[in-house]
Amino acid sequence: MRKNGVTMKLFLVMAGFLLLLYGTTVLAQLIWFPDFYQHQKISSMKKKLSKFEQQYSASRWSDLQLAKETGKFMRQNQSHLVILTSTGKLVNDPFHITLLQEDGKRVKVSLSLFINSENAGWIRSHLKFGQKLIVKGPSSDQNDPEPMVYPFKIQDGASAAWGTESFQESLLPVQEWTGVLTEVVLPDLATWSQRQGLLVQALESRFPLSPDDQKVLSSGKMLNEEWMDSWSGVRNVITIAPVQRAGAEQQLIFSLTSLQEMREANEATRLFYGYFGIGAFVLILLLALLLSRFITKPLLALNHVAKKMSTLDFTVKSPIRRKDEIGSLSDSLNALSGTLGQTLEELKQANNQMRTDMELKQQIEQRQRKFFADASHELKTPISIIKGYSEGLKDGVSEGKRERYIEIIADEAIKMEKMVEEMLDLVRLESAAIQLNTEAIALDDMIEDIAGRLGPQLKDKGLEVVLVSTTEQSIEGDRSKLEQVFYNILMNAIRHAIPQTDIMIEISRHEGCVHVTIENKGEHIAEEERQYIWERFYRVERSRNRKMGGTGLGLAISKQILDLHGCGYGVENTPDGVRFYITFPKA
Repeated sequence: MRKNGVTMKLFLVMAGFLLLLYGTTVLAQLIWFPDFYQHQKISSMKKKLSKFEQQYSASRWSDLQLAKETGKFMRQNQSHLVILTSTGKLVNDPFHITLLQEDGKRVKVSLSLFINSENAGWIRSHLKFGQKLIVKGPSSDQNDPEPMVYPFKIQDGASAAWGTESFQESLLPVQEWTGVLTEVVLPDLATWSQRQGLLVQALESRFPLSPDDQKVLSSGKMLNEEWMDSWSGVRNVITIAPVQRAGAEQQLIFSLTSLQEMREANEATRLFYGYFGIGAFVLILLLALLLSRFITKPLLALNHVAKKMSTLDFTVKSPIRRKDEIGSLSDSLNALSGTLGQTLEELKQANNQMRTDMELKQQIEQRQRKFFADASHELKTPISIIKGYSEGLKDGVSEGKRERYIEIIADEAIKMEKMVEEMLDLVRLESAAIQLNTEAIALDDMIEDIAGRLGPQLKDKGLEVVLVSTTEQSIEGDRSKLEQVFYNILMNAIRHAIPQTDIMIEISRHEGCVHVTIENKGEHIAEEERQYIWERFYRVERSRNRKMGGTGLGLAISKQILDLHGCGYGVENTPDGVRFYITFPKA
């Protein structure tokens, strides 16, 4: 990872965030959670105790029902609960046994404050219906038809179970009671806490109640305080709730709830986090690295595509295919790349077309300038001749020269007219303003007709035209324009031919194309001048007399006409002279 790269930055941010989250969780667990747990447990106990008090006040539970409800409350809340008078005396203890004495009198033996971890097993195994028991301890009221005995000892003859001397009954006289066991109402001894003895100590620490406590309870409020066993150091919460029940004597619900398990769990948690922290630190770093790479890998791929796009390379596409925001960004980037690539290609084509158009425009402008220069040069001579001879006529030349001057002026005017017509034809051909009227043409007949029209020129130099055609050849084209082409080429061949020689014209077909060659015997064309003979106003021999030199536009016009017909053409030197060749495309 680069030091300043997005992967490193994201890794550090995520690792720091996860470490902060982990550290905050550990600190909250070790520092604030115990207090939060204690507050939550006390608040919960107050609500549940208030609900129990409302049910107890509204219902007239039997001893068995009271025992069931009390046991249910203690099992669900891991707490101990007894119902007392304002002086701390048990009110009709729900957990008890009943003895039937020989005189028929029944005696109830309270067990809520008797059962502890030491005698719970003895009680489970020795209390049998019909069994004779001896109970030693004080009673609540001697005049009560069914007095409540608070035992110090219960004996079945062979063995005995000892409890804790009651804090409130120790001042009363201790008696011994003997009878047959007829009733047993006990909690689930399997879940009866070995800390039951703490309930007695808690009662001793709170009773008798202080005037302030009595005042608070009389107002209908609960008392809550933390209490610690001086011998074991166990932390507990004592909750005392007044019972809103009609009666002469106020009743109280006394609950003892342990907080020891939270302290033990917190100590174990501290040790656990000590060992777990090392592994968690490594895991957080690995997780942060994986997450940062998972997030930055597609971003790096998109950055690569963006860099390529910045260099106008739109061929690279993002490979990311996902159905989230990054996938949408990848699709958008690919679409943008395609659009920009297409637009750039269109701009290149438009630029090339514009460059071509500009070059064509420049060529046209150059041709125009050259055309005007050449035309002015070519017209200058006949104009000068006409001007000179007309001035001679004006000055009154002799009658013998007058007719000659008029003939020369007329001849030059005809040449000027012909030159202007050819220039106009060339301009129309170059501007593509000419539409071809194509038809089937018998090529050999057309050439023979043109040669016949050039008879006087051939006769002046003693030339003969020899036409060689293997078969009658027919082509598609504009007859008038093609006649102009062959007329110009034949005139060119006549001008440059050696007198008393033949001009050879050969027509043949090869691979479906018609080939025509026109060859004369005469001087060769220099290699450096061959590329210019198709240009306007160009003459190979500029010193040639004007009568035989022509206007210099014939081959330029022929070139434009052959281009319109899609023909191939050219000129080459032969051992004896010069050969022009034309190839007509397949019909």
